[in-house]
Amino acid sequence: MSPAHHSRERRWRVLALVVLVIAGVGIAVGTRGTAAPPGAPAEPSALVPAADAESSAWYCTGQSTASGVAPGFLVLTNTAGAPASGTITAVTDGGSSERTAVAVPAGGVVAPSIPVLSSGSWESEIVSVSGGGVAVTQAVHGSSGWAQAPCQSTTSATWYFAGGTTVNPDGLYVSLFNPTSTPVVVDLSFMTPAGAVHPINYQGIVLQSGQVQVENVASEVQNVSTVSTVVSTRTGRVVASEVQVFAGPSAGLALVPGAAYPESQWAIPQAQEVGGHSEIDVFNPGAGAEHVTVRLRLPSAPLAPLTATVAGGSTWALATSTQTRIPHGETYSAVIDATGGSGVVVSRTVTLPGSASAPQAGLAMAVDGRSTVSPTGMWVVPPPGTSANPAVSGAGAAYLGLVNTATSAVHYDAFVATSSGDKQIATGTLEPGFVSGSVLSNAGLDPVIVRAGGTVAVSESANPSGGIGVVTMPGIPLAAPIGR
Repeated sequence: MSPAHHSRERRWRVLALVVLVIAGVGIAVGTRGTAAPPGAPAEPSALVPAADAESSAWYCTGQSTASGVAPGFLVLTNTAGAPASGTITAVTDGGSSERTAVAVPAGGVVAPSIPVLSSGSWESEIVSVSGGGVAVTQAVHGSSGWAQAPCQSTTSATWYFAGGTTVNPDGLYVSLFNPTSTPVVVDLSFMTPAGAVHPINYQGIVLQSGQVQVENVASEVQNVSTVSTVVSTRTGRVVASEVQVFAGPSAGLALVPGAAYPESQWAIPQAQEVGGHSEIDVFNPGAGAEHVTVRLRLPSAPLAPLTATVAGGSTWALATSTQTRIPHGETYSAVIDATGGSGVVVSRTVTLPGSASAPQAGLAMAVDGRSTVSPTGMWVVPPPGTSANPAVSGAGAAYLGLVNTATSAVHYDAFVATSSGDKQIATGTLEPGFVSGSVLSNAGLDPVIVRAGGTVAVSESANPSGGIGVVTMPGIPLAAPIGR
């Protein structure tokens, strides 16, 4: 198992060492979250660096090694008009590391081959690029299913996860990676329907520079239907992702990058109720209550909103599959607004009937408000692999969902970026609401580019899967040129 399973005696020795190392420094342990500090840049945790940047970096965590539950690979998508080169430094929780050179042609996509590392169960990567314009994502697969997710373009002192489950025999793991040059001390806290849980084995976790550690949440927070997680550092900054394994009979796999901040608005561009169970989890990590409104919309008209007051340090598990106001089989969007505090964190869990196509279950973070703002008015949706290395056989784009989170209409265009040039697949005026459809049926493994003149949440559902929302990829905004 991962290094999380130390004996209590050894953990106490580590805690004693930590106290000596950080003597004199105030430590706050709890589930309470904080808003972004004053002056913090309003950037999302995944942002494609400007094409004219001298250098850029991405941090990827959550993959297992080949024998684990979620082996995978990286996908590098170059949105710039010039080729890019760089290095990938891969490390495992067993201490193995490898460095690999990588090149990405202009407008191209590569899934580089990384040497098999000699030890360890879990793997993380630092992708360093000479230049900008490159988006880095991950694709993972296992016996339960497959998933895709962006890597992070920043580190943070805090990461939040709204959803997750440890109902037997589902597995939930939190992957921690320290890509910085100094040691980091990390605490994990969990919010359950019964209250906050602070396992002693998950307090004072010491991560050395370049170290990976993955914690098996189910070993400490057992048989809980909805688990919200806070990763907080006492010193330094880390990268954190969540791996959810749905064991069945409705099986699936999810890789969920953490959210660096609570926010006042989130969006789910596309969802559908076709049986089984689905829920929107709204996690309030702050100290005060949040007044939350979930605005639902069909292609034709809005539905009556759902509201709740979510107490500090608690999660509203909204079971959308039981809402009679949502028509069965209709595609809809949801915009979640929170007022009264520092914000919330939102994700959606989907568990379709076992009779649906595999995988039937998935978990994804909603699109945060920071990601609806693109400095260039452009978002890229990277593909789940390449023709030579797809995430799974038949992997490809299926549906594109857009939500206009502003109060006035915006114009949008969507393109598939092919080797022979951009191919337009959709265009129009987007009223406050959403557009969705099978416009990506021919996109295959080419990236999708969305251009819009306003605040737009972008998300793509991929096949093969049991339905919309099981395997998703958000649109990643592109940073403005530095020389502008």
